[in-house]
Amino acid sequence: MSAATRALLFTWLALMALLATTFGVAHLPLGTAAPFASLAIAAVKALLVALFFMELRRAPALVVIFAGVAIVALAILFGLSGTDYATRLIHPAPWQP
Repeated sequence: MSAATRALLFTWLALMALLATTFGVAHLPLGTAAPFASLAIAAVKALLVALFFMELRRAPALVVIFAGVAIVALAILFGLSGTDYATRLIHPAPWQP
């Protein structure tokens, strides 16, 4: 088994372990810490996929920069959407009782 195949296999096993961890966290009574734990696990899984399956470890610097810019842009969009949702007043439609 080559080194690349071994790395991909270990990455896949790590992703399966993180999947089981996500399932376990979803069934634990963590209260308000549950979303933060789930997001942290999801970030680790995304990092593993980006580094090993998308091969960003060996990619040219320009590709890595563009991947980072895409993640920052996505974070800005999520942040702005969350701010809009958090500050919006809820007005029922006039035809609703």
